Amino acid sequence: MSTDEAAQNGRQTELEETPKVPTEPAAMAAGNKKRPRLDLNAAAGNRERKRGKSMFGILVGTLNKAKIEDKERNASEAAKKRQLIEQRLQAKLRKETDSVRRAEEAKKDKTIANRREEELQLKDSIYKLRRTRLPILSNFLSTSDVIPSTDSTPTPSENPLAPVPRTHPPPLYYLPAILLPSQEAFIAQRKAEVREAAEKEWDLFREERTTGIDEIAQLRQRVAEEEARRKTERAADKEDAVMDAEPQLEGAASAPTPSLGGPSALPTTREVDMDVDDEAGTKQADQEKKEDSASMQADDDDAVEY
Repeated sequence: MSTDEAAQNGRQTELEETPKVPTEPAAMAAGNKKRPRLDLNAAAGNRERKRGKSMFGILVGTLNKAKIEDKERNASEAAKKRQLIEQRLQAKLRKETDSVRRAEEAKKDKTIANRREEELQLKDSIYKLRRTRLPILSNFLSTSDVIPSTDSTPTPSENPLAPVPRTHPPPLYYLPAILLPSQEAFIAQRKAEVREAAEKEWDLFREERTTGIDEIAQLRQRVAEEEARRKTERAADKEDAVMDAEPQLEGAASAPTPSLGGPSALPTTREVDMDVDDEAGTKQADQEKKEDSASMQADDDDAVEY
């Protein structure tokens, strides 16, 4: 083997043993083989957050816009008129409710007064009869009487106005032609007791009747005051209806005649019709109230005053 071949073989061996140094692009390619994953959840969360902020901004803007429009609408003349009409309707509703309640109370007071008067009339007839009849019956003896002897001390009766007991056969009243001393003493004692008890009973009822008459007078005074108040309210409502109808009629007369089928003709005609209906309803209500007042007056005339 020659020297040149040996040198060539030695260089080839050195080249094979020397490690290969990678170039810069190859190194970058080898280093970027495993790339990091993208966090999709964080990106989605950011998008949702941005979307929520934009929707909240739109909502706030819409609310502010509605608030501004509502303020402008309330400041307009139509809103003021509408608010005034609502206030008048609320006041009218409260007034009607109070009127109905007062009417019911007046009706109840009238019924109580009539019932109380009937009770007093019945009691008056009963006590008058007892006051006149019981002293007359005390002049007679009854088969149910227990007449003590003249030797015993007469005992006062617990209730001299008590009715005779119900027995079979029923007790009878009698008066002998010649009375015994015990019978005379018994009749005299009973007459005094019955007269005193009847007068006391009549005095108590007279006080009760005076109190009842005062109560009836107060109840009927309240009914009369309610009737007067209702008449005053009806007159005031009628005047208000007339005053409300006058400007509308003047406006309808001064307004230019609209063309056929024009939009301005319908509201005016409707307002006039409503005023006419209100006036007719008021007249009908007045007629009904007059009839009720006449019937109440008739009941008061029929009642018996003491």
